[in-house]
Amino acid sequence: MRRAGVLLHISSLPNKYGIGTLGREAYDFVDFLKRSGQSIWQILPIGPTSYGDSPYQALSAFGLNPYFIDFEELVKDKLLSINDLPPVEEKQNTIDYGKLFVTRYNILHKAYLNKHLVKDKFEKFQKEEQEWLIPYSEYMVLKQEHENKPWNLWYDDFKFKVDHAMAWFRNEYKDKIEEWQFYQFLFFTQWKKLKRYANKNGIKIMGDMPIYCAFDSCDVWNEPTNFQLDSSLNPIAVAGCPPDAFSETGQLWGNPLYDYEKMALDNYSWWVKRVKHSFKLFDIIRIDHFRGFAGYYSSPYGNTTAVNGTWKEGPGYNLFKEIKKACPKGEIVAENLGLLTDDVFELMDKCGYPGMNIFQFELGDRKENIPLKKKYDKNNIFYSGTHDNQLISSFYNELNSVDKKIVDELCDIKFTDRPNLKIIEFCMNETTDTCIIPIQDYIGLSDNEGRMNTPSTATGNWCYRLEDKWMSQGLEEYIYDITKKSNRLIEE
Repeated sequence: MRRAGVLLHISSLPNKYGIGTLGREAYDFVDFLKRSGQSIWQILPIGPTSYGDSPYQALSAFGLNPYFIDFEELVKDKLLSINDLPPVEEKQNTIDYGKLFVTRYNILHKAYLNKHLVKDKFEKFQKEEQEWLIPYSEYMVLKQEHENKPWNLWYDDFKFKVDHAMAWFRNEYKDKIEEWQFYQFLFFTQWKKLKRYANKNGIKIMGDMPIYCAFDSCDVWNEPTNFQLDSSLNPIAVAGCPPDAFSETGQLWGNPLYDYEKMALDNYSWWVKRVKHSFKLFDIIRIDHFRGFAGYYSSPYGNTTAVNGTWKEGPGYNLFKEIKKACPKGEIVAENLGLLTDDVFELMDKCGYPGMNIFQFELGDRKENIPLKKKYDKNNIFYSGTHDNQLISSFYNELNSVDKKIVDELCDIKFTDRPNLKIIEFCMNETTDTCIIPIQDYIGLSDNEGRMNTPSTATGNWCYRLEDKWMSQGLEEYIYDITKKSNRLIEE
């Protein structure tokens, strides 16, 4: 059965209070997807974000972002009163993360003061999730007490988790530690309710798992031996990409690299726990930078460019063998973009995971052979673009005349057509099992109106908000019609 879906992050949902949440607008979006004939809602990572606001640099690989807790749902649950709600935001088409950081938790704190109303459910959650929940909540309190500095700049007793210091801290700050656990309880409660509603309406949720942990994260602080760190807990080497046609000096991402030799000793238990935890939340998991499991690029820590990096062998199928044992029915998608070598293709084949094809990346040299005319792996997912790409309207408008003519012929674009829709229809008609389109591409927004992320830029990212005015019956009907039409064409 062929599937179609839409890419839209939780943060981008409409909402009156500064950022998309798990409230009414999320349920409305599920209804929109159902009426549009879609079966997948793809989102970005939902971990707690930090400086820079990137969901791919979360403070925890297990914790979830309290910004997405819906206030009006808390009012329904009597954890907040109507008077506790903040003023309605005048500007609802972008996100002010700085404002969220200084205001959001003041309101959530008021909900915590009413925790007795959900005492039994909260205690059950604490017991079930304690393995990751306790270190996460301790980390968040210690980060607050150290003026939100990265953990490697904390007092040594807490940086190195000295036993007597941690025992004192746990006793002295037990209420604050519990409060951070309560925020996670609120998220999980709202999320489970939303996911049940989506599944009941035939919508699967595809989550997104970054391959690497941020250095300033609970994961690295709590289990430093899983990472390539020296005795002072500084990285020995960091992740990135080698020099290529896009960057003469490569890319330094700065994430610490895993110590896969150590992880292999306990059959990659940390990874298995991470994936099992993710399948509690999502129906499908997209693993970012999948090629890093076959071979990863390692740059010495302290270098200012990635020029001196080298390729290292990854854990390969040994890791995924353990994941498949633990999650035999788990549906995983491999983000297989970028520099791919034979070992990556071999790992993909052995795992049997679908990969991704992006319209904007498939034009090749635009000369003799147009790769877009080839047959794609039926198992794959076809996209017009991802969160890192230009929106398809801007991509098309910025093509030179030669390339634009190629796309026009390929997608049968006439003078009176909307190019974004014709390109989407081309993507829909590819013979891959799944097609997923960012909502901004359906609407026809340009980059300055709705681009989610521009890689290698520090500001202006992750702020896109969907406006209610775009969610029209006409758009629903259009998406429904082209989805059904493409299914018939492929079946024929």
